[in-house]
Amino acid sequence: MLLFVLISTAMATGISSDEVPCPLGEGMVKRFHKVSANTMGGYDSDLVTYSTRGQFRTHAVSTCPDNFFSAMGNKLDLVIRPTDHVAIHSAIAEARKEWGTQDDPTVWERYDTAARIAVALNHDPLDIAELYLNAAWTARDAAVGVYVGGLDGPQAAREILTIGTAELKKDLTTEAIKMVHYNLARVAHRGGFVQEREFHLDAFLALQSLSSEERAAAVRLQRLSRTIETRYQERAVSMLTSALQLPGEPMRQVRAQYQLADTLRRLGRSEEARRAFEATQKDSGSPEQLRELSGFLIGEINQ
Repeated sequence: MLLFVLISTAMATGISSDEVPCPLGEGMVKRFHKVSANTMGGYDSDLVTYSTRGQFRTHAVSTCPDNFFSAMGNKLDLVIRPTDHVAIHSAIAEARKEWGTQDDPTVWERYDTAARIAVALNHDPLDIAELYLNAAWTARDAAVGVYVGGLDGPQAAREILTIGTAELKKDLTTEAIKMVHYNLARVAHRGGFVQEREFHLDAFLALQSLSSEERAAAVRLQRLSRTIETRYQERAVSMLTSALQLPGEPMRQVRAQYQLADTLRRLGRSEEARRAFEATQKDSGSPEQLRELSGFLIGEINQ
């Protein structure tokens, strides 16, 4: 059985679209609207949610085809001053230096372009952080897909990893070993358990029975998780840190504090993550869910 059967999604998220004038230049740009979706795919430790029908964030950023100006679709009414044109074009040019294909950016490259433009326009650091987080999340979507049946947070991921590790001690067929290792790597990545992701990927890639298609999927997961996603997480950390030094809407600030903590954890910056999680726990405005998640993840760091 091909592993791709396990990671495919059932249906596409319902979307519609229209065309509006690009905020920069004379062309038109497509803007998408979410019509329907669900959250049965679960959520990850950094609070990104998943739909079993595909992720609207893949469509939420719009890019003008003639000049690559990028922004969230709900921000396309932005008025660009002529004095900002040079800074915007410079931001786009800097972004394109990282693109794998010069005239066909990936969705995460388009989010990065939107973030660079937002920096050039001195937008709210929290808005910019959200663009970088979305860049990271779309790379994660491409790497691991949706865990069929739902995966509600890092506690659920930990339970599956524990069960799967016990399963690997049984007398399994080669095909079963293959599937367990690959799917545990996916679950570990969604839960932000980097060492376990690497362990299961290495074990998977060491198997002699892999098809070229299966090996390519694992190598892609490695590249997207180790290089692409972490690049945007580092940039998100910088913006989240800046945002938390400024006054802001209380609930957005609380969420940002928690997301800073978990992004630091995912990057392997454990001591910084611990302090940020502790700050979330001590904040009287933190919802109970974030306090509980913080406590659980502090426990994971301490192990």
